[in-house]
Amino acid sequence: MKTFAPLLHSYWYLFRGAGMTVLMATTAVVPATLLGALLALAQIFGSRATRSAIVGYIFIIRGIPLLVLLTFVYYLLPLTGVDLPPFWGVVLVLACYYAAFMSEAFRAGILSLPQAQWDAAKSLGMSRRLMLRIVIFPQALRLAAPPFINLCINLIKATSLVSIVGLWELTMASREVVERTLAPFQIFLAAAAMYFCICYALALYGKYLERRVLVGH
Repeated sequence: MKTFAPLLHSYWYLFRGAGMTVLMATTAVVPATLLGALLALAQIFGSRATRSAIVGYIFIIRGIPLLVLLTFVYYLLPLTGVDLPPFWGVVLVLACYYAAFMSEAFRAGILSLPQAQWDAAKSLGMSRRLMLRIVIFPQALRLAAPPFINLCINLIKATSLVSIVGLWELTMASREVVERTLAPFQIFLAAAAMYFCICYALALYGKYLERRVLVGH
């Protein structure tokens, strides 16, 4: 019992760090999803120049590690006169970073639908907006759900990197507790368990959503 005494005395502090991790990831995933969907649509239906710009953006983002982007933006924004709070700066980087990956998942889901679905919607006289909303999106979301949930899980784990720019969350809270207690095994084992519980709960919710979509369509 004495082995885990440091953990018992610090568990609430770690829970607060886990709460900040969930808040940060939730705040970032909403704009990342919206931006990813817009990028996917623009890449499919946009002009050649628009498609080229989006492809370039996606390749650049996917070729740069998130840690480098966090550090770069953290030091770059003040030089340009933009003084965002650290929390919103990190949310901005996470959203722009994962939007590139989500756009590819959404684009693959849309393009994987048979051409007959598009032809049937056009034969009914549907506009493009109505066709996307009623016919294409519901089926594409079902196909894109597994990679999308996987990206959301990766986003949650990626929040462990934001401590490099001084933002407090579960990983930084764990490091602070380790510095006070000198019990790295117990504290980081608890932190790993918390990350696992958060990601596992999200994975279960993703499976539930997949079943709902399958039943509905």
